[in-house]
Amino acid sequence: MQDAGAAFVKWLKVDRVKREPLTFSFAADEQERSDLANRLGILELKSLEASGEIKRKGARDLLELTGRIKAEAVQACVVSLEPVPQEIEEEFSLCYTFNKEDTVLEEAEYVVNKNEEDLPELVEGGQIDLVLAVAEQIALALDPYPRAEGAELSGEMKKHLLEPEDEVEGETEEVYKPFANLKDLLNRK
Repeated sequence: MQDAGAAFVKWLKVDRVKREPLTFSFAADEQERSDLANRLGILELKSLEASGEIKRKGARDLLELTGRIKAEAVQACVVSLEPVPQEIEEEFSLCYTFNKEDTVLEEAEYVVNKNEEDLPELVEGGQIDLVLAVAEQIALALDPYPRAEGAELSGEMKKHLLEPEDEVEGETEEVYKPFANLKDLLNRK
């Protein structure tokens, strides 16, 4: 069950978790941080420390992983491509299950509420990849549009991105309406 192409993994055997929680703690070395930075599509991961525990959640086959990550990531500025450092300190909680049916939505049309818990992840082979869980949390914490201090769009770029293009006189944009004739088709029946 190895993650294809991932050199940096840390497996935690969870199939025998009972009342006492299992604890974990690791600090990634330079090669591991480089591998993870490549997977995340960022310039560099200068530091990464993670710790936490996994314990049974209720009477069902659910496990709860709670943890804390501390990392320093470096991304490229969206304007100038200069390196933009970001400190990440996050606490997180994830749920896992041994039962495949717990990972499936019961309703076909299901609206996700931001206050609801996510569906649990499936534990396969009795183990969890801690690096994958940590990488997901780092990806969620990263600034989606990192901008270096003082980086600004050039005048020409600003014009194209922020102002709509002027219409040429006499020309109108043709709009495609895929359902325009639907009423006529339905009335023919």
